[in-house]
Amino acid sequence: MSNSYKDTLNLPTTDFSIRAKAKETEPALKARWAEQKLDEVSYTHNEGKEKFVLHDGPPYANGHIHLGHALNKILKDAFTKYHRMQGKHVPVRPGWDCHGLPIEHKVTSEMGLRADEVDPKALKAKCREFAQGWIDTQLAEFKELGVLANWDKLYYTMDPAYEASILRAFSKFVAQGFIERKGKTVPWCPSCQTVLASAEIEHKERKDPSIYILFPLPDDVKAEAFPDLQQPVNLLVWTTTPWTIPLNRAVVLNPTAKYVVLEAADGTLFAVGADLADKMCEMLEIEKKVVAQFDASLLEGKKVLHPILETPVPILLDPMVLTSDGTAVLHSAPGCGPEDYFLGVKNGLEIFSPLSPDGKYTEGILPVELEGMPVTDGQIWVIRALAANGRLLHKKSIRHSYPHCWRCHGGLIFRATNQWFCNLQKNDLVTKALAEVEKIQFVPDWGKVRLSSTIGSRTEWCISRQRHWGVPIPGLLCDDCCEAYLTPELVNAVADGVAKQGIEYWDNVTIDDLKASGAIPKDLSCRCGSTTFRQERDILDVWFDSGVSSYAVLEQDKDLGLPADVYLEGSDQHRGWFQSSLLCSMVLRGHTPTKAIVTHGFTVDEKGHKMSKSIGNTIEPQAIIDKYSVDILRLWVASTDFEGDVVISHNVLKNVSEVYRKIRNTCRFLLSNLSGFDIAKDGVELLKLEALDQYALAKLHAVDQKIRASYERYHLTTVFHTLGNYCTSDLSSFYLDIIKDRLYCEKADGATRRSAQTVCYHILDSLTRLMAPVLSFMAEELSDYYQKDKSQSIHLQNMVQCVDVWEVLKGTARIVPQIAHYRGQTRAETTYRMHKEQQWDYLVQLRDMVLKAIETERGAGKVKHSLEAKVTLHVDKESYAQVLLEIGTPKFLKDFLIVSQVVIAPSSEGLQETEVSWLQVKVENADGVKCPRCWQYDVTDHPDGLCSRCQQVLA
Repeated sequence: MSNSYKDTLNLPTTDFSIRAKAKETEPALKARWAEQKLDEVSYTHNEGKEKFVLHDGPPYANGHIHLGHALNKILKDAFTKYHRMQGKHVPVRPGWDCHGLPIEHKVTSEMGLRADEVDPKALKAKCREFAQGWIDTQLAEFKELGVLANWDKLYYTMDPAYEASILRAFSKFVAQGFIERKGKTVPWCPSCQTVLASAEIEHKERKDPSIYILFPLPDDVKAEAFPDLQQPVNLLVWTTTPWTIPLNRAVVLNPTAKYVVLEAADGTLFAVGADLADKMCEMLEIEKKVVAQFDASLLEGKKVLHPILETPVPILLDPMVLTSDGTAVLHSAPGCGPEDYFLGVKNGLEIFSPLSPDGKYTEGILPVELEGMPVTDGQIWVIRALAANGRLLHKKSIRHSYPHCWRCHGGLIFRATNQWFCNLQKNDLVTKALAEVEKIQFVPDWGKVRLSSTIGSRTEWCISRQRHWGVPIPGLLCDDCCEAYLTPELVNAVADGVAKQGIEYWDNVTIDDLKASGAIPKDLSCRCGSTTFRQERDILDVWFDSGVSSYAVLEQDKDLGLPADVYLEGSDQHRGWFQSSLLCSMVLRGHTPTKAIVTHGFTVDEKGHKMSKSIGNTIEPQAIIDKYSVDILRLWVASTDFEGDVVISHNVLKNVSEVYRKIRNTCRFLLSNLSGFDIAKDGVELLKLEALDQYALAKLHAVDQKIRASYERYHLTTVFHTLGNYCTSDLSSFYLDIIKDRLYCEKADGATRRSAQTVCYHILDSLTRLMAPVLSFMAEELSDYYQKDKSQSIHLQNMVQCVDVWEVLKGTARIVPQIAHYRGQTRAETTYRMHKEQQWDYLVQLRDMVLKAIETERGAGKVKHSLEAKVTLHVDKESYAQVLLEIGTPKFLKDFLIVSQVVIAPSSEGLQETEVSWLQVKVENADGVKCPRCWQYDVTDHPDGLCSRCQQVLA
């Protein structure tokens, strides 16, 4: 092409880079947002309008953010940005969880002290410093992700005001009678040295000894019960926790079961449940030899000898004993198991639990040589002692599910201690909570079942922890009998002090101070008559801290309010924050704190393995940002089906990067063809748009509706796929490909080019806003170029109200009668919308068939480019012919198919069949010569071979 003709084209032009240059643009945009105080402005934007509140569940302040944090925060940010762009007031207030064991352990370790050597006040000061340091770090790392929130208006659980709110909420629990203190066998972590709530227990498989122990009947009992037997008779007990045998206080039989006495190979007699006799003989590899049969009632009220101590312990009958496994003879240690505890209370057994917080036998244990020994060593000691006494009938190993601590992942023990509990059965709390669950929207749906099952299985909540770093339980304990004194007045008085001094107030205040202030009576005395008390030093469970956040944050902050629109956290929070929040809200105000609960899975590698530093398969958020960009990290989040575990790898990120590239290139093409175009001055009204441009707007409206609905339903992966497919299929390979000729070759300000530019503008404007919640930096960068105004961020602008083209145009053209039968509708049922959609369905299908036919000719070497082709078409059904008559003129079809000539043939003679029965096609070389300006072929007498269209444009 000569330079003169090249200069006559409307070639695309833009400074918007084809490459993201994220290391330059993203920091620059962040700096601009900081200068414009976008975080703060976004908090108040649309104030007074409909509100959308996402309550940020507080992450724990003890380390750099990981990919799970990034996934969570980006999801929250995308949904809140969307609702803000829907014209709503969306105040986002981030929070942090600061109290608890991990920080206390870390700080204690850094101080080089054992737990019993720590000064509580010094520890708390160090914990505050530690937590604040990580809050500052995580805050900066979250801002790096492009997250918009009011970072100057945080909430954190160690804030004295928040700590006071925790206690004021606790006082309401006390006032309603939910709180009680009692001795009970509870799950205990020897490593963390604290009780665990049921939500903090995870069950994992582990290997344990499986032993069968002989508990001998005393001679008098044996003589009375089995007078015909000469040898001693034993009850056979099975256990996988041999260390609990020294704490045994009873042996239990099933009251309705039948029992048999079997004879071992060496003549030893032992009793087991009759239903288990065959299984026992098979395991011991002995012939089944039954020497006696009896009902459990035969031994009711009798004694049996302890296998190590040889002291008598009672034989009890209780239906808790199963006859389907083990031996149907149960060893009971009330101080070492929850079921045993209830059995012990019911039968007046000693709740014997000489166990230290770190899992060692303490004073009172027998034999005394066990004193100071870890119970893990006790396992081996007991087995050896039983073998030495001749009481170990059989030993093997077993792999089974066992409770572990979800923090340190160590195995638990059960230990009888005095603890504070919230009675979840009071006032039908659980039943009412389950009824509220039915009112909550869950994404995914199975979240409802998980939360319901978690709450429904609970009867009480152990809310006390034996630590320093946390909100104190402001009760008093009698020095003589340990009876607890706790009133709402005392709790609220302490809350007032904590509001001023923080939780350290409880360390500073004395009982005399409390009396002087009126928090407790001056003549306070216990029921036992004692007048001396000490302050409780247990702290509240940190799940109570975060569980009352709806009270401490949402209810206290006029910008927020209750209930929140959504809680969005990881799927593990069904047993954590989701349930503690619901239970606390039920006590405090009687209803759910949120309208919706959205959960996401955990990040895993390509093989489905959980991310772990020890395995070496982690990818840090900053590493992704450095190698790719923040926007690609955000787009990866959008690409994930976050309802399950989320796969991340460099291969996955490369695929996401390719989608990012396609979206960016599509937007760049749109932008580059709007140079010199002013929508206010040059825009074409809908009725005057070319037919294809109207169709493109109709497609945009459908995409807009789909993406908005996906944001509303928290289906971000649909947003990702819709954006990607729209840019690739609907725009790049269809609409934009077709209109290139008009954009480049028609008169710069001509009607047909302005028609295409008008639609390009609307697509770019809508697309930029629709992507903004996810691709926050690209959207901001794009808006700078086409809006030419950097004063208002795209994130403070509303979504575009895309025009519903077919709705506007209905009535402007008649419905083709024959088309009504395309999808089985009658003529009366066919709306204008259906008509237009069907019409374009035919045209798109026709285009696909023609392009395949051209590709065949290209493969045969007959044409190199579609513009070298002349296409002859025959449509053999009247209904389709009507479509072509209404829209598909040869001129329209020539541009639509990107060919030089189109002929509508009256018959199919000489044409080739296509994959659709109604269409026949012939592709041949176009007539005339190639125009040097637009490359279309035309029969022309112009000396340079210019086609008639280009001649008119240049004229």
